[in-house]
Amino acid sequence: MKKTLIALALVSLPLAASADVVLYGQIKGGVEVSKNFTKAEKGTKKGTLTHIVDYGSRIGFKGHEDLSNNLRAIWQLEQNVSIGGEESGFSNRDSFIGLNGNFGTVKAGYIETPVKTANGRLDVWEYSDSAAGLGTYTRSNAAVKRAGAISYETPNMAGFSAQAYVSPSDNNNGDKFSFGNYNKTKDSAIYGAKVGYENSGFFADVAGTYVKNAQAGNDVNTIPAGKDGYQAVANVGYDANNWLAGVSYQQGRYVDTVSSLIGEKVSNDSVIKRSQEVAGTVAYTLNDSLRLKGSAAYGFGIDTVDATLWNDAKYMQGVVGADYLLSKRTALNGQVGYLEFRQPVPNESSVKLKKGTVGVGLSHKF
Repeated sequence: MKKTLIALALVSLPLAASADVVLYGQIKGGVEVSKNFTKAEKGTKKGTLTHIVDYGSRIGFKGHEDLSNNLRAIWQLEQNVSIGGEESGFSNRDSFIGLNGNFGTVKAGYIETPVKTANGRLDVWEYSDSAAGLGTYTRSNAAVKRAGAISYETPNMAGFSAQAYVSPSDNNNGDKFSFGNYNKTKDSAIYGAKVGYENSGFFADVAGTYVKNAQAGNDVNTIPAGKDGYQAVANVGYDANNWLAGVSYQQGRYVDTVSSLIGEKVSNDSVIKRSQEVAGTVAYTLNDSLRLKGSAAYGFGIDTVDATLWNDAKYMQGVVGADYLLSKRTALNGQVGYLEFRQPVPNESSVKLKKGTVGVGLSHKF
């Protein structure tokens, strides 16, 4: 009820006051059929799952006010919504208030880290199951997330731009923080930076996020005490003249667990000490309506703190599909993807996963 009242209040603002307020969003979802090819353990079965899924629908309000020459106040409230009937909350996507001018842009609010912004650049898919897009490469973890933070972005300088990001420790301690136990609370600050360049369709960017006590508060048993974590990503590619082609590389330490990496909760979970990954996407727009695309990802050198789970493990993924525009704002999508995790010397404790997913959906932007 509270969310409804907030939305109605924003929509019903007088025209004079809401001239700079924009309502925007995306409604998207479809059907996914996933097949589990993992060798069945005793007492379990291979199977097929068919789901009506949401592809990340969202709705938002944003606006600005000109304060003086070359200075304006900016704001945004954005939230997930789901056509799958799941509760989504309010302002759980990038939501902030800030200032924009010749000096650049300063934002304070609930903002995604620079690595989250960068590593999704080549993920051109609409999906729910991670096998149907680059969901493993772009997974959420301690470094790839949104947090209460302040961010500074430079203006574009001959194609170059940069970002600095700081999330205070107390924004990441949840209910564990209070003045009563202040000295007992671990530093959980998040620091990030990003540098990029774009010119004539060519792009390149590098981003990193550093997380103090990266697994603090995690309920995984094998947590290395006091370990800070980081994730870094680099992209290079071309996006113009009907073509998108790019490659990406990322590495991380102590920001993932086995569950976060494979996208499924596992009973014998462990923190991942290190991982390396590469991904690539190629897409070509044939005409005003049809776009063909394909992506691949490869993870390697994946080691867990509990070495019996993964030691130099790998994953391989491939996705092919197409988008068909029904209008400028409405599109059909279809794709098929395959994802497999491998342990070079498997044992009874090794976490295994092998699955394929077919998805068909519809999206509308407003």
